[in-house]
Amino acid sequence: MELQKNRPAARYEGMLFVTTLAWSMSFVWSKMVTNTGMSSEMYLFLRYTLAALLLLPFALRHLRTMTKKEFWSGILMGCIFFGGMIFQTIGISMSTPSESSFITTAYVVIAPFTTWLLMKQKPKKNVGAAVVLCLAGIYILNMQPGQTISLSLGNLLTLIGAVGWAFQLTFTSIAGAYMHPVLLSFMSFAFTGVMGGLTALGTGSFFTTTAAQLHGAGWAIVLAAIFPTILANLVQVHAQPHVDANKAAVIYTMEAVFATVISIMIGLEPPRLSVLAGGGLIVGAVLLTQIGGGRENA
Repeated sequence: MELQKNRPAARYEGMLFVTTLAWSMSFVWSKMVTNTGMSSEMYLFLRYTLAALLLLPFALRHLRTMTKKEFWSGILMGCIFFGGMIFQTIGISMSTPSESSFITTAYVVIAPFTTWLLMKQKPKKNVGAAVVLCLAGIYILNMQPGQTISLSLGNLLTLIGAVGWAFQLTFTSIAGAYMHPVLLSFMSFAFTGVMGGLTALGTGSFFTTTAAQLHGAGWAIVLAAIFPTILANLVQVHAQPHVDANKAAVIYTMEAVFATVISIMIGLEPPRLSVLAGGGLIVGAVLLTQIGGGRENA
């Protein structure tokens, strides 16, 4: 009887693992796109415009009844989403999928502070230790022979993007209380696509993107738009309410592990001890935020 009772939970947990695997592939596909020489803003324009168009038929009925509050919340979410994506994408063009994915995972450690800021919920007592552990992991990821302290520009931009994802996670909890997930996702994708296009026009990359770049990056852009962007989002919305929040956070830490393994297997980067050690510390920091500690008194 107990086995049968746990089967539904195991199914939803399995769905979150599939979601996490799709997210991890996003780092690999993004690196492949930027390796063609295509600009980050042009990539975001193509990827998220396509994602918004594919999601539009499902969002139409929600758009027709959208309130002013939902509209401005969607715009704000789009700003946060675009900010996180542009810093992450520019960062990965200067870094590796493993470093980018592990540093991005740090958003789970940062999120208690954005929640404190936006929702007035003080973080757990052990978050301070998690931050120290996370910073140590980022330092080890960036270690270079003959240097004591270093933080590459690509990884710094990725870390700024992680702060954006922490705000996105918190604001999703706020806006998700009164907005349909499909509407919130569509607004995020559409705004990111528009901002990517405007930025590409402003930098001139809209006109300098070559046919060779489009040909080389095309399939990666389509796959990134469909799997980690649309399908993973819909599966997450469906499955996460049925999974314990702490267990879901632990599953999500596997995103960086999957991205690293896949990146090494297909030859995008060589295996490195610093990635294993630094990434392990970051994952440990994320897990620490999910256990014990209690919240500080308000």
